[in-house]
Amino acid sequence: MDRWHRPPAGIPTAEFFETWLPAAYAAQRPPTGGGPVVRATLAGAGGGAWDVEPEDDALHVTPAGGGAPDVWVRQASADFRAVLDGDPDLPALVPPSWSMLDLLFLDPRDGELLRQVDGRVLVEVTGRRGRRWSFDAAFGKTGVTAGRARTTVRVDGATFEGMQSGRIPPMQPLLDGRLSLEGDRTFAMQVLLLLGSRLGRR
Repeated sequence: MDRWHRPPAGIPTAEFFETWLPAAYAAQRPPTGGGPVVRATLAGAGGGAWDVEPEDDALHVTPAGGGAPDVWVRQASADFRAVLDGDPDLPALVPPSWSMLDLLFLDPRDGELLRQVDGRVLVEVTGRRGRRWSFDAAFGKTGVTAGRARTTVRVDGATFEGMQSGRIPPMQPLLDGRLSLEGDRTFAMQVLLLLGSRLGRR
């Protein structure tokens, strides 16, 4: 596998954002003339806050500033480490075919999808032995300025793994009860459709 597909195990979080991501972007040169500004705020030991902004020839990573990002992801540092390093009590959190750059919505097709999503969602995945993983994602002006999530999506690890691998269509668990929603169901369905579209490009 290309060394720029995933970072080395155990890479410090700050090094991942400030050094590895820009180098991976330069090496892979995604087909984009830019993209959304993504803010990552990680709470807890080893955390921090960064703004990630792609341009034609470089990925700029800076300490989170005062301007509003297009996408804002908040997460516990330990849960972000599970994305980078894996966790035996959780399913794979990123499809094997994705590089870490795919988390930044760099594909030109993502721009149109993101323009249709405006709000803040909390996603919780329940793993084994009581392990719970979550991320809080805000999209658009309404989401970025919201004081709390507009909707909460909860799913068990096996169902999440099936959705992530493509074996289970993203909307199916909503219909059969394996995925629960609290709050704005219409917005949650928009987020699930965005997820489904992105997973379909594997």
